[in-house]
Amino acid sequence: MNTPHKGFNHVLDEIDRMIKNDGLKSGDKLPSERHLSELLNISRSSIREALRALEILGVIETRRGEGTYLSDMDNNQFFELIGGYLIASRAQTGEIKDFIHMIESSVTIEENKTIEECINTSNTIMFRVWKLLKRYEATYDEKA
Repeated sequence: MNTPHKGFNHVLDEIDRMIKNDGLKSGDKLPSERHLSELLNISRSSIREALRALEILGVIETRRGEGTYLSDMDNNQFFELIGGYLIASRAQTGEIKDFIHMIESSVTIEENKTIEECINTSNTIMFRVWKLLKRYEATYDEKA
């Protein structure tokens, strides 16, 4: 059975693949929960949880009776969203570093490439989140 974290990563990877390979762009409709469940071999409840998490992060939006759509967010909106979450949860520098480490450890490092290059080529959404967390971390470091 897939763990929720693994299910989330599968859904994130599939959305990223659709952006890179299928030309999915802001405002486009995502496949149904049933289709994603069959495609990724993950239970519909895990798909639903992953989509709910992505909606909370602002990556997607669900329109009742219509489906799920890729949101139109720029880097500043992502930064504000993540920053707001970290402030609201009173995240400490160590927690931010843990988020960064979690992203970095999920990426395969290729020879002669930086971690930034590897994350960027493996997952566009993850790269954006990683980059914003790094920016937030730098802000914390400057204040210390």
